[in-house]
Amino acid sequence: MTPRLTIILPLKGRHLFTLRFLWHADQQKLPYRFLIADGEVHPTVAAILEKSQTVFPNLDVEYVRYPGDANFSRFYAKMADAAERIRTPYAMYADNDDFLAFAGIEASLDFLDAHPDFVCCGGGLAGFSVYSGLHNPTNGLTGRPNRYAYRYTVHDRSVDFSSPSAVERLRAGSRNWWTYYAVYRVEALATIYHEIVEIDFSDLQLHEFYCAMRTMTLGKARSEGSTIAYLRQYGTSMQTAYQKDWVHHLLRSRFTSDFTALIDRIAAQAAASDDAAAAEIAEILRGICETWLREFLHVYYGSLQSVKQILRDHAPAFVNWLKMRRRHFVGRERAALFARLAADGASAEYIARFGAELAAIEEVLTGKRFTDFIAPYRPLLAAGAVAAPVAPPGLPQAAE
Repeated sequence: MTPRLTIILPLKGRHLFTLRFLWHADQQKLPYRFLIADGEVHPTVAAILEKSQTVFPNLDVEYVRYPGDANFSRFYAKMADAAERIRTPYAMYADNDDFLAFAGIEASLDFLDAHPDFVCCGGGLAGFSVYSGLHNPTNGLTGRPNRYAYRYTVHDRSVDFSSPSAVERLRAGSRNWWTYYAVYRVEALATIYHEIVEIDFSDLQLHEFYCAMRTMTLGKARSEGSTIAYLRQYGTSMQTAYQKDWVHHLLRSRFTSDFTALIDRIAAQAAASDDAAAAEIAEILRGICETWLREFLHVYYGSLQSVKQILRDHAPAFVNWLKMRRRHFVGRERAALFARLAADGASAEYIARFGAELAAIEEVLTGKRFTDFIAPYRPLLAAGAVAAPVAPPGLPQAAE
């Protein structure tokens, strides 16, 4: 059967997590295409993925090497090129430290099949963390679940942005982040990244804003509260893109000109869709962004952040314990996750299916099978390991 969906997996670092992501997908026999866009090629990972049928026989994998993601421009170009390679009607992005949930993704695909006026649909974005000890030797790759959240952030609320007006969809949905991991019609996703390459944002937050806002101008969008399609892991994000902090970055970036380009483009697109005045729409968008920026500056430069920095400087061991400690309410959080699904209308059948999916993820994190699978690769892919262009354990040496 021809797949309906392509999972775009952009790579940069976290090599062991890439294997965890694909191992889980292979065990679940996910019937999708996996387009892996590698922006930090490691010879061992490349050897695995270029002969993926040997290690992941249940997956349809296309592996593409790209020039290193040395800057944002190369990252955008990589993502735009990946979108152009898709041969299925739908696509979604995933990060290699997260997990996919099949039943929720299928519900999104079925919804888009039945509603051609919607440009994207996503299941809920749940959050989880892993306890790997206070010294975190595996960086959260394996270990006991240590946190569950029904929604990864407060902005991941399940909402139906179904107004026929692009302006009204922008009012309601400009600050959503869940669309980044939603299932898209391929043409829409390609359009968004083609335009991002043209603008070439020097700030990743503006790039994320553009993705959210442009989606609202392209059509209706929906996040289904009665399913979970994607589980994001806390505490495994890559290092910040800023050398020092955001203010240091602000004074060396094109933030203000990028912001003007974002507002002008989105306002023009919404004005054309609604036959409205672009200047009035631009002012609405500025107001939305003003609220975001004030909140951002308060979080990162407010008095509480000053106290946190003092603790980091003078009590690093305590801060590490606070971040990495074993939490004792994860069982309640897990139960609450299922209760919230039921409250949002999930059927008993779906809840049972998601329960099996979550149990499979927990088995990856805590079980012996994945630990045994990953053991030969650890010395080759651990941080600081010397890269060598040889076939990894489990693969034959190349004949050429």
